[in-house]
Amino acid sequence: MISENLVFVQLAQYKDYVCIVELAISLEASVSEVRQRLKDLADRVENNGKDQWRVARAIVSSNILSEAEQAERDNLECAVEQAFFIAGKALKILRDKRLYRETHKSFKSYVSDRFNYTRRAADYLISSAEVMENLKREQFVLRTNVLPSRESHCRPLAKLLPQEQTIAWDRAVEKAAGKMPSQKIIKEAVKEIKSVDDEKTNNKIEPTFREVNYTAGMGVEYKVKLDEETYNRLQKYQDKIGSATKSGAIARLLDAIAKSK
Repeated sequence: MISENLVFVQLAQYKDYVCIVELAISLEASVSEVRQRLKDLADRVENNGKDQWRVARAIVSSNILSEAEQAERDNLECAVEQAFFIAGKALKILRDKRLYRETHKSFKSYVSDRFNYTRRAADYLISSAEVMENLKREQFVLRTNVLPSRESHCRPLAKLLPQEQTIAWDRAVEKAAGKMPSQKIIKEAVKEIKSVDDEKTNNKIEPTFREVNYTAGMGVEYKVKLDEETYNRLQKYQDKIGSATKSGAIARLLDAIAKSK
């Protein structure tokens, strides 16, 4: 069960009225549990004749961050969360511009000697940075302000197309109730997207083709494979020029192309 001190701390952050449901959400506890804790607090105040709420505020005031401290915390948390993104972007530039070539023959040996990274670890960081850049670029499409905080969050998303990454990340955050999703949840969201792609691929209707015999010259004959649309267009061209055969229509068409060059 949640402690009374935790309830004190949370209540101290509200200057005005807060309902039990809001408090339950903040404490990540059930409404019935919060209601019981508040009843316990009320009983203690009523029975001992002291204003324990004022005492509690005095006790927990040191735990409450000022606006400046909250801003500093948010900035530092952002820096920690973006560390892998910054590293991935830097490695990508080092690799693409071959800025390691003065001292190393390969990117693999460079990242191993300079950063103690395997080539795979460096590639993971680079691909995660590409995923982050895509999500940041598509942030106006995302239904959440939550972004990956670790390279491992981006790794499953890198298997998808850019537009699918946005959909999968939205779905993962939604499954996590608006919070940072776990690796398991992200993988599930990616798997769902890939399942839809596989189904579309399996249900895709293969185009039908027709074969036409084309005689290029004395003793030389080709079989031309045309899809339905091209075959119909060839038929219209044949009718237009009055050719008796498809072979003759193709020959006239090739002659016209040769003369236009």
